[in-house]
Amino acid sequence: MERTESIVIQVAPSYENARIQEMAKFQWNLQGRQEIHEAGDAYGRESLVGSSYVIKQRVSKYVKLHFVRSMDVPNLDAIKQIEAEYFNLPFPEPPAFKSFLWPLFFILCGIVSLSNNKSADGINGFLACGGIGLLWLYFKIKKRNTNVAVCMQSQKRQEELMNQLQALEQN
Repeated sequence: MERTESIVIQVAPSYENARIQEMAKFQWNLQGRQEIHEAGDAYGRESLVGSSYVIKQRVSKYVKLHFVRSMDVPNLDAIKQIEAEYFNLPFPEPPAFKSFLWPLFFILCGIVSLSNNKSADGINGFLACGGIGLLWLYFKIKKRNTNVAVCMQSQKRQEELMNQLQALEQN
């Protein structure tokens, strides 16, 4: 009897086919699938500036995929190493658009404070509210840019790992 290993993964329905194809590259074969109609965390693919990256997201419906892989696959140890690195690359979520609303609100309050009262109180109000808002907005933008850079770097590394995997299959 052939020795095998198995794994179960939860994915968003829209990402199901892409994940099956992705797992097949690591010699996994789909054994079964099950649709779950309740809230849960699942892997999905979200677009970011024209590129895609994988994230874990909260969904109301997801699919459990059961994969099986033979233990007799050639170069299995190398495939496992590539697979482990591939699926553990960081893909931090950039701040959502809604998270930028509070800093913009503070900036707007500072501008209103300045326009309503042009005395020292108005300037102090602008410096306090506007300063907080501008500083908060700066850190939000910086965090977004950092997270986008990490995602792009991880995506590039995933492509390199896929090339290594293809080279292993050709040997």
